[in-house]
Amino acid sequence: MWGFYLTLNRLIWKTEDIFDRFPRLSRGCAAYARGKELTTMFLLLDYIKMKILLLFLLSALPSKEVLAYDVYMGPIHAGTMKLIVTESTYDGKPCYRFRSILNSFESASWLFTLNDTLISYVSKDSFKVLYFEKRMHETNYDTLIKVHYDWQGGRILYEDGASYPLMPGTLDIVSIYYYFRLNPLKVGEETQAILHADRITEQATVKAIKEVAVRTTSSPTGSLMCTKYVPDVEGKGSFGSGGNLLFYLSNDDSHRPTLIKTVMTLGSLSARLKWSWSEN
Repeated sequence: MWGFYLTLNRLIWKTEDIFDRFPRLSRGCAAYARGKELTTMFLLLDYIKMKILLLFLLSALPSKEVLAYDVYMGPIHAGTMKLIVTESTYDGKPCYRFRSILNSFESASWLFTLNDTLISYVSKDSFKVLYFEKRMHETNYDTLIKVHYDWQGGRILYEDGASYPLMPGTLDIVSIYYYFRLNPLKVGEETQAILHADRITEQATVKAIKEVAVRTTSSPTGSLMCTKYVPDVEGKGSFGSGGNLLFYLSNDDSHRPTLIKTVMTLGSLSARLKWSWSEN
């Protein structure tokens, strides 16, 4: 019996970080337990069942996935982008490996040149960013940035020696989409998100504004019903002023980013889902 409780306790400890990351699910589990008129043991078993259910929810992403996008600079078809998910490990920990690969067409070189790859390693059990890498090859500009997230020490560590405080729940500019795929909002709901990018950490209120039919060739009907998400932050920074990053997640079970848009002073850069492939 003692061994059973030790095992049970390990399972609870393993998922505590997850509930810190998904407060809405945590509140739901607590409400569920309070509403049960059962003995202490059955309440405990129900609690564990809900914890196990959450672990399944966190495994909702496919083991392999490719989302392909057409990229537009205003009305100009300027390039392609892919969001890729694979399972991996980082420092021996099971992880998701997220990649964003953006390439502009040669025909658009008169306007701009983009050949950017972003890589993010995120732990599967608690969805904590462990490592982020940015490779950029643009007109007259090449850079490689490597960032380690030290959760035990509470620091974000750049390879050049710079470090910044690591706030609980911090995401990077790739993992944010997958966070909300796993923890979607209903229209009218909002939550706080912390994003670190380019040595700046900002807190934003992410709001689910409305449902929108988004045009996409990935759907046989030519469109998908999506929820529009708007990160709203005061001042200028990673999210920009007034929340200039917009993304639309499909309302089906996969919650795929169907349209990602960055609104800038001189126009907008948007990525529209073209096709998708996944394997569990």
